Amino acid sequence: MAIQTDIIIIGAGVIGLSTAYHLARQNNTLRAHSKLRIIILEKEKFHGAGSTAQCTGGIRHQFSNPVNIQLTKISYPHFLRFTADMKYPIYFRRRGYLFVSAGHTQWQELQKMQEQLKQLDIPSQLLTPEQIHTAYPFVLTSDLLGGSYCPLDAYADPYGVMEGYYRQCRKLGVQVLCNTEVTGIKVKNNRISGVLCRPTNRPNSTSTEPDMINTPVVINTAGPHLHLLARMAGLELPASPYRRQVYVCAPMPSVPANIPLLVDLDTGFYVHAEKNGVLLLGGTDRNIAPGLETVVDRGRLTDFIEMAINRVPALEDAQITRIYTGIRSLTPDGLGILGETEVSGFYCAGAFGGNGFMHAPAIGLITACLVLGEQPPLDPAPLSPNRFNNATIAEKALF
Repeated sequence: MAIQTDIIIIGAGVIGLSTAYHLARQNNTLRAHSKLRIIILEKEKFHGAGSTAQCTGGIRHQFSNPVNIQLTKISYPHFLRFTADMKYPIYFRRRGYLFVSAGHTQWQELQKMQEQLKQLDIPSQLLTPEQIHTAYPFVLTSDLLGGSYCPLDAYADPYGVMEGYYRQCRKLGVQVLCNTEVTGIKVKNNRISGVLCRPTNRPNSTSTEPDMINTPVVINTAGPHLHLLARMAGLELPASPYRRQVYVCAPMPSVPANIPLLVDLDTGFYVHAEKNGVLLLGGTDRNIAPGLETVVDRGRLTDFIEMAINRVPALEDAQITRIYTGIRSLTPDGLGILGETEVSGFYCAGAFGGNGFMHAPAIGLITACLVLGEQPPLDPAPLSPNRFNNATIAEKALF
């Protein structure tokens, strides 16, 4: 039996929920007499159970591409107001990001990044190795050329942001259907006509005839599965999923709990401290082969430890309490995908390379504007899903 709705969003992670929230809120403001029927389809048992659940919660302005900086500028005020506006705590903490490098190429990129930040009125500064050592004596600086620091960069609780959006979506009438897997996307005359889906919580669901939901608009926010959902609509998007391992370590007196998020751009290694002093480490697996497998690879532990202690020697005594994996989706130019595809009514919002959480407020707002025919706060053309046959400016500050 087919049902009808105005908009289907595939994926109840932070981007999908932000998009639904902004769509419902803006539509209610602009067209109070005509309420949109919005359905979010999520194949997992709970909302936010995918990539959002494995996110470490960083929020940064330090990017080489001005589009990413602008996405943070749009999102940042939303995080500052989030607890008050959404009635849910997110434990926002402004501790800064510190990027360091011993390589000439990366050091030049950090200098160029500073120029971009200044043009967009973001307070930040280049630091000498001596300044880094004085401020953060636990960091090995003898081989460094310098670093880049932005005091506005911050952390927030991904669960809190996701849950805040979810609760507000429900209040605004958005329907969230978990345990519901999309099995097909219907296209007629190059326009979206509907979605096929089936429940995942029934023992014999594989033999169940899929349900049909008719709709003129589908928004693909399926995270690392973004390219697979696009394929259902007959599109090939160059977005690939990559596994990332996070090493959880017990608090250490030699690594203060109020440190900035430290990133070694040469190796990708990063460390940041949670509000309870627990350390989250990772980033040295950026060159692995793509895939959706989330099993922990303990064979990478030796190399990871070597890269970690080469930048923070005290970590040689760190107690690893847990290792978990998350999946991020990357494009060839390191920029996300945001906008309507070649199939009319089919939008994609994802593949932000692990930065989807920090940009979720902006992504949701911009997508809502595109769907509703309103002027977005940023021209999303550089993020278009149709851009890949043209030359683009790649994002260099990835780790």
